[in-house]
This record gives sequence, C-alpha cells and structure tokens, in this order.
Amino acid sequence: MRVFDKSFLHNPFKKAVMQHQVQLGFGVVSGSATNAEIVAGSGYDFIWLDGEHGPNTIETIIDQARAIAAYDSHVVVRPLVSDRALIKQLLDAGIQSIIAPMVESSEQAKYIAESMYYPPRGKRGFGAPAVRAGRWARLPEYIKHAEDELFLAVQIESKLGVQNVEEITKTYGVDAIFLGPADLAVDMGYYGDFSGEEMQATIKKLITDIRGYGKPVGTIAGSPDEAQRYIEWGASFVIVGADTVFLANAADSMLEVCRHLKK
Repeated sequence: MRVFDKSFLHNPFKKAVMQHQVQLGFGVVSGSATNAEIVAGSGYDFIWLDGEHGPNTIETIIDQARAIAAYDSHVVVRPLVSDRALIKQLLDAGIQSIIAPMVESSEQAKYIAESMYYPPRGKRGFGAPAVRAGRWARLPEYIKHAEDELFLAVQIESKLGVQNVEEITKTYGVDAIFLGPADLAVDMGYYGDFSGEEMQATIKKLITDIRGYGKPVGTIAGSPDEAQRYIEWGASFVIVGADTVFLANAADSMLEVCRHLKK
C-alpha cells in the first residue's frame, strides 16, 4: 500500500495565523462544490465553508473540500453546531481547521477543544485509518502528527460571550477567537448592522483584548475598508465576501445595466 509522509498534513493556514500573518478568506454558503472550486481558483488564503447557515451536510462539505484541494486555498469549516459528534465527523473527513459557533463560556470552549484531540489531551474517538483524514490507512502516522496541524477558533457572537471573553480565550486547546459581528449586533439591538460607532468600538476593543491575551483574532468584514480597519486593529484572518451575496449583487447589477435593452 502507498504511504504518505507526515508532511501531507501540513496546515499552512494555522502556521500563518499563529504568526499573525494576515490571511484573507472567502465564504461559500451555497453548499456548491462548483462555487467552492471557482472561488479557490482566485487564490484566497482560505475558503470558509459555512455549515451553520448554508445547506450543508458532511457529504457536501467533503465534496467542496475535494474541489478546493486542487488549489492553494485552505479549507476552514464552521459546523452547524459545536457538537462533539459533528466535530469528530468533520475531523475524520479530513477537515483540519474549524470555527466553532456561538461560544459563550469557558466550559463550552473546553468541551469543544476536547472534541478536537485524542486522549489524554481530549476525547476524540480514533477512526482515522478507515476515513479520509488518514487517507484510508495511507497515513499510518496520522495519530502521531495530526494534532499539531489542527486549528480551532471559537466564535464569540453574543453579549455573554463578550462578557466571558478572557476565560474563553485562555481555554486550553483554543488556538484563536473568531468574532461574529452580525450576531453580536443582533444581540446588542442593532438588527445585524455592525457598521455603527458602538459596534465598531466593541469590535476594536475585542480584537485588542484578545490579542493582549495572546491569541489571534479572525472576523468577517462587510467591505474592503472594514477589512482594512480590522487588520489595522490586529485581526489575523478576515473573511471578505460570500458566494451567495456576490452572486446576488452581480446579478442585480447586470440587470440594472441591461434593463434599458427591453425598451
């Protein structure tokens, strides 16, 4: 049987983020492997597959990961929920980087972190030789080296999460914090609009505080100017768009330009 070297597991996204080298990402919310491949061809540092709001299953995520694999973009997945069984499935599917949604306490963060790693560090079950993560037994040293390349960001997107940000950030096994500005804006009474003065001040303080606690920060930007601002404040990885939104905007713009042709 063919054997792959441990270098096959290298996670360049994790290495860059942990060194605070800025990484730009693009979201695929549609669940489409074709869209994922199109976006990966653009050269983004990472492609964010959204299993929380997108119509995704383990199978569709694997299809998208396979489509992206031919390119240099790294796959980052946000699962539907921060559930141990679901995280195990994603890891066994070969996903190395996870953004766990709606984390509000250090207890939640600890539960998620333990889901990422094998005993004695965590509580992940071992089935890698039989699945994509271990390349169907072609990565015999998977269990020895895989954990060094796994990346976990937990997402803070509520007032309670903000209140507990220090404890969450310092939880063992958490590599980074991802800020969910839209949900936080809803929780703060701004109906998902995070462009206002108070919201931006809150995001700036969170980035500053989290970096002060020694962890990288990621987030979503609503515009290139916003992305630049977050990076200047200290964010290390930023999502700058999503396939569904870009398609809607492009379709609307094209119709607006061509509407006069009907007259």
